[in-house]
Amino acid sequence: MKNELRSSGHTVGETNLHLQFTPAYRRDIFIDPLIRELTVAYVMQRSKEMKVEIVAIECGPDHLHLFVKHWKNWKIPVLAGQLKTYSSRLMRKGHKYMFEDKLWGDKFWSSGYFHRTIGAITSETVKKYIQEGQKKHWKEAEEKKQKTLMNYAS
Repeated sequence: MKNELRSSGHTVGETNLHLQFTPAYRRDIFIDPLIRELTVAYVMQRSKEMKVEIVAIECGPDHLHLFVKHWKNWKIPVLAGQLKTYSSRLMRKGHKYMFEDKLWGDKFWSSGYFHRTIGAITSETVKKYIQEGQKKHWKEAEEKKQKTLMNYAS
């Protein structure tokens, strides 16, 4: 896939962004597939309302990666804040019972986030990076879980 330039008004360009959000207290809430699915759905819903395109979205046990295209009408802090606020509100309002043992109060996401603008690379490259990179995090989570279980057995 080649790089995609988008034109609007008097401009032509490409705006790609990698975002990473972390749940409050870096808890591994995304081990639960339903929490993962609901959070992703709410982030995608808000991105459509904002008219930004999420090309890839993937969860590690304790974080969420997003590859966002065509976000030029938004400042990064506003974009991140909108996605986090919307998904947090809906998760806490309708599904708090699923994660209240790991997150408490009104927090769902940590206050910060990671961002990096991405230049001339294809969206396929970033999709592959995000998907392949998550395997390492899930393997680490499984190893940590096994070690914990072994500690209880002895």
